[in-house]
Amino acid sequence: MATTPIMVLLIGETARSCLQLMDWLYKRGCQCDFAMSYWEARNLISRKQFDLVLSQYQLPDRTAFPLLDCLAGSPATLFLSTAVENGCLWLSMLERGERCVGAPLLRSNDLTQALGKALNTAVKSHEMETVAS
Repeated sequence: MATTPIMVLLIGETARSCLQLMDWLYKRGCQCDFAMSYWEARNLISRKQFDLVLSQYQLPDRTAFPLLDCLAGSPATLFLSTAVENGCLWLSMLERGERCVGAPLLRSNDLTQALGKALNTAVKSHEMETVAS
């Protein structure tokens, strides 16, 4: 029985900024797509279902905040990031399509743990779908 890959969308100004994260995700069996703008991301989201979406908050054409409405009710988990002096901070905005209220800001080390949890949840969901069909 083939395993359905975890679908991930990375959104940012350059793919280069996501290389380390993409490598980490590929090693965990994820299939990654990349968008450089909000509108490019919206186009991909309208054509594919993603399990995990990671985006910079400020994109070249607008903020990523409207992605909340695009992904609400879907199986997607959404994290937004913003640059700070010593790296970046991440905020969990949606977990499996449900808004996260009061989620703490995450530094890179904490993000790894949160992504591991999100990937495990997505794998379990895919396994349940496979068993049900």
